[in-house]
Amino acid sequence: MTLHAHAEALYAGIRSLLGQHDASQVQAKLARELRHIIPVWKETIPNCPGWYWFKTLGVSEPRLMHVSHGRIDTKLMADLGPPNNLVDVQRVKGQWAGPILPPT
Repeated sequence: MTLHAHAEALYAGIRSLLGQHDASQVQAKLARELRHIIPVWKETIPNCPGWYWFKTLGVSEPRLMHVSHGRIDTKLMADLGPPNNLVDVQRVKGQWAGPILPPT
């Protein structure tokens, strides 16, 4: 199910509670908020620190990857684990989904 379909389904459930409103604005807002709850695979490289789902191109199992600022500069680094450990996120090719928000 796509993010847009999730937003439409949620909107259908709450539409009667909203009164006068612009349906497209409500659905757009729902889609923006759902992005944090329901990550979508993209080839866009992360632009902020956090936990991301990551999978390499082709057939691979997704895995969680931590992206944070480097120790010396503010360059974003992906933690690949041993032996490479922190690698510039620009060099990591694949699909990303996130950042994933921590539970409240």
